[in-house]
Amino acid sequence: MSFKYYCNWWIKNKHDLEQLTHEDDVFLKIPESVKERSIANKLVGGMYAKYCMLVQELDICLDQLAQPQKTVAVRKMVEAAVMRVKELYNELRWIDFSEYHYIDDSLVELKLVPYEIEIIHPYLSYPRPYDIQQMYERLKNNERIYSKPITPPSTLEQDQITEASQDEGGVPLEEGIEMSRKDKKKKRSRMQTPIIIEKKVELSPQEVERQNQESIVDAAIDLIQRHERARQARLYHKEIYAIYLMHQEEADKVQKEPSKIFTEEEKEKATRTLQRVYRGHFWRGYQKSREEERRIIIGMTEKSYRTRKEFEIEEKTIEERRKLRELRIKQYIDAHLAEKDRILRVVGPGLMEDIGDEIREWFYQWYIRAKNFDKIPPEEKGGTILVVRGETLTPEEWIEEVERKRREKVKAGGAKAEKAKLRAEKAKKKAAAKKEKKAKMAALKKAMKEKKKRRNDVANYQMEFDTPEGKAQYMEGEKEHMEIWDERDELLNPEETHYMDLITDQRCYEVQLEIRHKVDELMRLELELLNEALARDKNKKPKKPKKPKKKKKKGKKKPPKDITAHRSTEELFQELVDNGIIRLYPKTRLNEFIGDFSYNNFELRREEFLDPPPCLGDVRQAIVMNCILPLGLETCKERIRSMIICGPPLSGKKILSNAIFTATRCVLFDLSPQVLQGKYPGKPGLEMLIHMVMKMARILQPSILFIDGAEKPFYKKVPKEEKQMDPKRLGPALFKKVVKVIKPEDRVMLLGISSQPWAAGTKMKKVFDKAILIPRSDYGSVFLYWREQLMPYHSVDRNIDLSCLSKLTVNYPLGTIKEVTKKVMVPSRIVKLYYKPLRQMELYEPFTKIDPVTDKIWKKYQKWYARTPIGKLGKKFAKVNLVLREDLLKRREAEKKQDKKGKK
Repeated sequence: MSFKYYCNWWIKNKHDLEQLTHEDDVFLKIPESVKERSIANKLVGGMYAKYCMLVQELDICLDQLAQPQKTVAVRKMVEAAVMRVKELYNELRWIDFSEYHYIDDSLVELKLVPYEIEIIHPYLSYPRPYDIQQMYERLKNNERIYSKPITPPSTLEQDQITEASQDEGGVPLEEGIEMSRKDKKKKRSRMQTPIIIEKKVELSPQEVERQNQESIVDAAIDLIQRHERARQARLYHKEIYAIYLMHQEEADKVQKEPSKIFTEEEKEKATRTLQRVYRGHFWRGYQKSREEERRIIIGMTEKSYRTRKEFEIEEKTIEERRKLRELRIKQYIDAHLAEKDRILRVVGPGLMEDIGDEIREWFYQWYIRAKNFDKIPPEEKGGTILVVRGETLTPEEWIEEVERKRREKVKAGGAKAEKAKLRAEKAKKKAAAKKEKKAKMAALKKAMKEKKKRRNDVANYQMEFDTPEGKAQYMEGEKEHMEIWDERDELLNPEETHYMDLITDQRCYEVQLEIRHKVDELMRLELELLNEALARDKNKKPKKPKKPKKKKKKGKKKPPKDITAHRSTEELFQELVDNGIIRLYPKTRLNEFIGDFSYNNFELRREEFLDPPPCLGDVRQAIVMNCILPLGLETCKERIRSMIICGPPLSGKKILSNAIFTATRCVLFDLSPQVLQGKYPGKPGLEMLIHMVMKMARILQPSILFIDGAEKPFYKKVPKEEKQMDPKRLGPALFKKVVKVIKPEDRVMLLGISSQPWAAGTKMKKVFDKAILIPRSDYGSVFLYWREQLMPYHSVDRNIDLSCLSKLTVNYPLGTIKEVTKKVMVPSRIVKLYYKPLRQMELYEPFTKIDPVTDKIWKKYQKWYARTPIGKLGKKFAKVNLVLREDLLKRREAEKKQDKKGKK
């Protein structure tokens, strides 16, 4: 796509974002809080759907924007929109007490379908520093990042080498005897290659006899096999030769028979018959192909071959734009450094003199008008910048202040009384400030407690509209965009290079601050000398300036000691790569997890007060909102630190995890027990491992710490076959040293997948903040998956009825369906498809030997999920809904009885 297209795309989406933000402001100004869950679901669901559609466009705009300076303002606005989507999603969670939301009424009003609001390809990702990104790119290209330096041999090893050379008849090098190059190479090869002496093993007579017997038997077997192969080859060629002779005899007979002479009329009649039959056959085939093309165009049938040309072109374009963006960022960084050097070289000396003259003029004015010198403000408050702005006292104001203090001192009764009064006032102000701070903290805690209580109250609902988290960030980005970028015509910069005037302004400001900081230090020393000279003129002892006391910050612990501070980032990275902890992952798109949305659950929730199980399509959106989007944000108040995905075997957990890795473009740290087996042994080794992983995860963020088999570190009882692996080794340290250490500003997440979550103890629930349970496969998802598996085979009937097969294979994991399809559609069966069409019974027969996810097994998953925080609230909410449903049924029965009485 062209540069002009991207410019117009961003302008359109920015206009839509401004319009939607205005609607959101009106939405937040609703005077009364909503107490009906159905109304709240409709209000929030409508805004959620609009924001989802907009975020899909905005994150692509941000990903494809190559101008590095404009990206800063655009990112603030896009991240504000993503934060708002996340807030609306969380509000829907507290309305339904579920991770899956159904907003069909809002979609009907907006004339949308669930697929249109699904964020299926999120591109939002905060870029890593250039050097870190280059290191990760080298790993993708299978390049080694760090190699240990080769250390020279010690003196002991050198002595051993010289002794070995003397034992072999060589001459020591110290004697100064020159050797030819060939002799040196031979000697070096003898010293480097170890001498291996083979020991001859003497066998007993019994063993020798046994070996002779075995060799005789082997020779006999070889002889029999050789003769049998020769016999079969002779029979095969004899049969082939007989068939050849038979065909030859038939051909000779045909040649000997007299040829029949046909008349012209018979020939013409035969020709017409052949033409009529062929033309009918050709026209029927043509009509059939036209009908197939029409059905493919309108989407009624599917092609067997799905070209990926369009996707490849799109991905190629996206990658080219990303490479251009990286190049522009590198050029922008180089321009920044070069401009800073230029400003320091050209403007720096003169600027330092100007600032010094300005401060000396300030000293002179003070001396002339007040016969004294004022203090230079401290650096943390701004230094001499406050003098330039005029935010310090003038000499006249200082004289008035001194005179006022003198009068107050006389009135109070002396210096001691004045000091006591000042101390009392200071203590009073400090106590008032402390009391005010304590009151604010108490009010904040009370508000948070009430909000949490209101959310967890399943019986009484009350939705209050809070100010969006990203409102200030959006306003800042919009203001920056308006001041800088609305005035510039982006079409005049098709190369999307940086603007030097912005860099110059920014660097001039930074250089001025740096130089002023240095000049302030010199001026403080000069001020001390001036004060000493002034004191000597007044015959007074010069006062020594008091050193500011460093305030100790209470309640803050010292940061932990970095035990790998002496090692470089490249060395740590390479060590983790060599141990298989940092590894690459297959590129997986989120839509490879096939599943349909639920179209009946909205009605069930509203009318029957039930919480029906979700469909597989609903899982994708939950994954995007909880895992992918938060890791792409630079700042996120409610970032999820840890997540576990549970589900039956072959239900798609690994596909989802790989899709999360691909979408976030993260660095993967694999902490699975099978990966850590035999690595970093002992308690010191475990501490070193966790330290290295957490340190590198912060450097390389976004990062994901992955555990395949998340229940294994928390086993209640370790299986015998896994005891050698020691799976519980990492479990005790996961909460304290991994999850608890992750801060809101860290884009790091612990992700686990599990097929048997009930096998773990209660500590696992403490480690993982949130859980997503993949449901059993539903009819719609299974139907889509069957077509996805069968349609790539060209000879399979496009109109094959898969409805009955889908109903029979419901509750079977989709991975099982894939394995069965591979077993049935072997090459020999694919060849026969043209004249022996595929039947549904062939596909169903293997399922008779495979057990589905039965109700008994599924109840284990439901029981475990009901003990999670959201599961407990959902269970309480279901009980309240059950009471409401019974009351509704009673009211309806009473109304029916009254109607019957009225008719009588």
